[in-house]
Amino acid sequence: MKYQFVKEFPHPLMEKGKSPVISIYIDTNIKKPDRLENPIRFKNLVREAQEALKDKEVKGFRDLFSLFKQMEEDIIFWEGATEGMAILADEEECIVYKLPISVTSRAIVSDSYYIKPLLKSYQLNGRYHVLGLNRDRFFLFEADHYGLHQISLDEKDSTMEGVLGTQTTEGHLSHASTGGEQSTYHGYGGAKDERKVDEEKFFRHVETFVEEQHSKQYKIPLILVGLDEHQGEFRKISKNPYLIKEGIKSDIEAMDEKMLYEKVQNVMMDIFRQQLKERMEIFNQAHSKDMGSNDVVEIARAITEGRVEVLYLEENKVHPGRYEPSHGTITEGVAEDFYVGDIYDDMAEAVLSRGGEVVILESEDMPTESDLAAVYRY
Repeated sequence: MKYQFVKEFPHPLMEKGKSPVISIYIDTNIKKPDRLENPIRFKNLVREAQEALKDKEVKGFRDLFSLFKQMEEDIIFWEGATEGMAILADEEECIVYKLPISVTSRAIVSDSYYIKPLLKSYQLNGRYHVLGLNRDRFFLFEADHYGLHQISLDEKDSTMEGVLGTQTTEGHLSHASTGGEQSTYHGYGGAKDERKVDEEKFFRHVETFVEEQHSKQYKIPLILVGLDEHQGEFRKISKNPYLIKEGIKSDIEAMDEKMLYEKVQNVMMDIFRQQLKERMEIFNQAHSKDMGSNDVVEIARAITEGRVEVLYLEENKVHPGRYEPSHGTITEGVAEDFYVGDIYDDMAEAVLSRGGEVVILESEDMPTESDLAAVYRY
């Protein structure tokens, strides 16, 4: 049995329907010497999972626990740790997510996977394109919560010289004889005007190339990086619906990838914060018209009926028990019971399976004082 690092979410493993399943989350320390403690934390969480399983079930998971022992002792596995890690497994398969966010360390054995930390990670760190632009060339990157990587482009497509070639604008000159062999040249359009014409031609090419070759295909947000003057000129031209208003006003060639990635992440976080404000207003309006609620029983019934459009859940809150989506019933559990699920996590899965959206928020960002809320479809 082997583990597999994955990026896909949701993953087919979550659709298998086998039970019980194990969800382990580790808040991994990535700095020395603290990161040396990560295997010990993992070992303790594995022990909790073993204690949650009945003796008969532990035997069925023998191969998985042998794999966990190998992972614990694998130095390379822990050297590559990020801020957080999620390990999901049944008795046949094991997948690992490296997360860019801190998580609460916990082991949960239940009939379904615990996914709220994964939901938060993916909602904060979507996939997007980054266009770095100056007057002579452009760079294109793809970024997600795993990092930033540059998309390879041919110079004939990405540089002014490659695009315009011999078609660069030349000054229009005429001359008048003043006698003898001397001539006086009169310029109609100086070097500055020529550069502006070429820049516009090049920017129009960039606009068409990026939209046709990338934006239309992947349909993800596009962040523009460039000096203020280049940003202004490009935005006058661009009709790309995926180009977002918030750009990064810096020289793309003056930053390394780490610095660029940090600035890109800041832009996306600002956008997410603005979306939270808008969501707050939407919930308040819906609540005033009985199209929203923060009552768990009412929301549970609405999920079963397929009426929940958006479910808001407070992060790091675990409510032991089970939610039965086919009937809309809730069974309370106790925290001391290892083999128990999370009611709100079950509700989140049910909303997603019915085409709704789940948003994981910090306590201060919740639209009400409750730790859950919902906006209805109708």
